[in-house]
Amino acid sequence: MKGKTFGILLVAAALLVGVALLRQGTDTPTGDVTMGKKLFADLPVNQVASVSIAKAGDRVTLVHGEKTWQVQERSGYPANFGELRDMVVKLSRLKIGRSFAGTPESLARLALLPPSPDASTGTGTAVTLKDAAGKVLADIVLGQTHDANGGGSGGQYLKRADSDTVYLVDENFRFLKTTPTEWLSKDILDIDGKDVRSVTCYAAGAAEPVYHITRPSADQPATLTPLPDGRTVNMAKIDQVLDAIAPLTLDDVASADAAPPADATRLVYQLFDGREISLYPAAGENGRYSIRVAAAQLPVTVDAKAETAAETAPADTHAATAAADAASADASAETPAVVKTAQEINDALGPWVFTIKKWQYDSLITDPENLLEKPESKS
Repeated sequence: MKGKTFGILLVAAALLVGVALLRQGTDTPTGDVTMGKKLFADLPVNQVASVSIAKAGDRVTLVHGEKTWQVQERSGYPANFGELRDMVVKLSRLKIGRSFAGTPESLARLALLPPSPDASTGTGTAVTLKDAAGKVLADIVLGQTHDANGGGSGGQYLKRADSDTVYLVDENFRFLKTTPTEWLSKDILDIDGKDVRSVTCYAAGAAEPVYHITRPSADQPATLTPLPDGRTVNMAKIDQVLDAIAPLTLDDVASADAAPPADATRLVYQLFDGREISLYPAAGENGRYSIRVAAAQLPVTVDAKAETAAETAPADTHAATAAADAASADASAETPAVVKTAQEINDALGPWVFTIKKWQYDSLITDPENLLEKPESKS
């Protein structure tokens, strides 16, 4: 082969290699990471004090308050700490599958363009973790999820905010929430209907109740007063009222300017443990339903059956002690439910107006006619 021909072949081969590298583009390894290495192995999880999440059109900031994590865009209402913790822990455990140098084209294709400062543009989702002093602990842009060969997600593409190196990691944040309402702690109240002794309903401006539901103990049926002559109670509707706060959840929340008016429509729930919880439901414009909550502590009335049982307790103190120990052991085997005092309920719920769903509003029945069976039609 002539030297001139050989030189031409070498040039052609070099051109082909260059074209191949250009075609691979984003698949060119960076060489600075190891497959299986944790991307954020040194992330100080316990020092995280704020988390901001932004994508085009959405933004939410979660901050660590004095006692709880809070949603900044909702005046500091408590955030769902469980989901926040899971997200931060998952981030700290991400393992690198592969990495490559991103180009403007590949970043756009993989939805890794960071959102603008006002989150109005951009294809990626920015996640920023800071400590209490405002120091950035992690700042990343999440992109498309990666489909595995057998179907399903095989991880997700992401990059650090200050670098164009793209990483394919082993986990994904496909369902990461990006709006303030999604991060709110949803439970307003969660009180079992069997714990309710009575429900009294007052119409707006009325001093006397429009109806009263009561029962002497949790295992006895409830009664309704007043009961019109010739009418019967719809027990399913009675149970609906008793169970309306098991649980009562929110769609959104806003700060309340003042306490609920004393003469507003309200349902007063008295519990067997002496707590009294007043609910103030209201129907607003555009199909918006809201509720306010207030609580008080009443003297606890001792059940007559309990008094009788105490008077007839066995004289054998050893047997009584053994029975008490057994009961205590059974109780300790279960995790006790957290019961908030009336003051704790007021402190947590009093400053807020909650938006609820229509079906929840409808369960707080204020018209006594809706608690009765329909009268039989006469031919």
